[in-house]
Amino acid sequence: MPSRRGAWLLLAVFLGIYGWRNGLVVWPWLFQTEGDFGNYWRAAGEILDGRSPFTPTLNYPPLIAFLLLPLGALPLDAARVSWFLISHACVLGAAVALWRPLGRDLRALAVLGALWACGGTLQENLALGQVNSLLLLVLALAIRWELERPGRAAAMIGLGAGLKLWPGLLLLQYLARGRFRALAVGVVALALCVTVPLLLVATFLPPPHLPQGTGYWMGTPAPLNVSLPALALRLTYPIGDDGDLPQDWKTGTSVGLHLDSRRRQISVVVSLTALALGLGALALARWGKRRPDGGRWALVALTALAGLAAPLSWYHYQLLQFPGLALLGTAYLHRRAWLPLAGLVALTAGLTRNEIRDLLVGDGGAERSLVMGAVIVLLNTILFVLLLREMRRDRSEPTPRNLRLPSRDELGDPACSFRGCPHRDVVG
Repeated sequence: MPSRRGAWLLLAVFLGIYGWRNGLVVWPWLFQTEGDFGNYWRAAGEILDGRSPFTPTLNYPPLIAFLLLPLGALPLDAARVSWFLISHACVLGAAVALWRPLGRDLRALAVLGALWACGGTLQENLALGQVNSLLLLVLALAIRWELERPGRAAAMIGLGAGLKLWPGLLLLQYLARGRFRALAVGVVALALCVTVPLLLVATFLPPPHLPQGTGYWMGTPAPLNVSLPALALRLTYPIGDDGDLPQDWKTGTSVGLHLDSRRRQISVVVSLTALALGLGALALARWGKRRPDGGRWALVALTALAGLAAPLSWYHYQLLQFPGLALLGTAYLHRRAWLPLAGLVALTAGLTRNEIRDLLVGDGGAERSLVMGAVIVLLNTILFVLLLREMRRDRSEPTPRNLRLPSRDELGDPACSFRGCPHRDVVG
């Protein structure tokens, strides 16, 4: 009973913090800016009006525009509030979905509550109206079903790739593990979620039939892009004595960016190299291991690798690191590894909280952007390494004291219940 009361009290505290930080604080922003949600809303409205959803600012696969058709018929403020509530349902639903894989106990509740209530980047996603809230739910469900229903988990990954193409990378873990049936399900789901909306656009709507603002798909030096290829691109620009941002850094988030061929090649080469090295490290971490939950760790490790190696990895993508951080935090808490847990808290703060990084880096224009990008790349690399290390950890011991309980065959007949039975105390 005390533990149940403590769980409810803990849940109430975390929900209160969550509601204040991600509800009351974010609410005024919904009516001050349309955020990224405005792009989805306009694209849905274009479809309803019989025009192509590929406005100059929609650079996603068109699935999101079709999903938001009901909101496209609403005024912007009403649609914005509706999406805000849907996003909260997705974020909280992701936490509920992860509770069982994390152990479904008070420690898992503490880790999830602390991360969801106090972690950064969630506010930014909700204020922008980003689709990452839905992606977080998709990833959490994939982790939830990975062990028992791998085909359903792979289908979730395919759905995520229909929203933003990069989650398709997560299907590689099925190829590496030889789970070809789940891989086929994921590939089919990906193909349907990408091609069916494109076919609908091409068949029933006038041109354009493809995204128009794709100039930065192969990378951008914009400071808000926090991947390793973005850092490499920023290092190719001279920085003046005034510390002002180069022009490509300023236009790096718009369709007006057109990198020269040399810089595009640098971005692609760095991305492919980092991806190859990361996949090799992941393969080595999996070598010889047949852990039942290995697929879950592979999913979160590949998510961290995507954030590190992709040509585009905006700062608000760090929301999708929450499942990996939660898995690590719960593992440390179960082992009472307090020092690694404290280090993970610091890593989470630096990776997701902009204000923490501002204190560390300070102001400084272009130089500050370079340092900031390097810090995030370093923290993301550390997270990836920690996930691989935990994947290699032996978890075969069934009890905290490394004792093995005798089997039923060794005990004999466990049904005996008379007072003198030597098995009674062991079985009971």
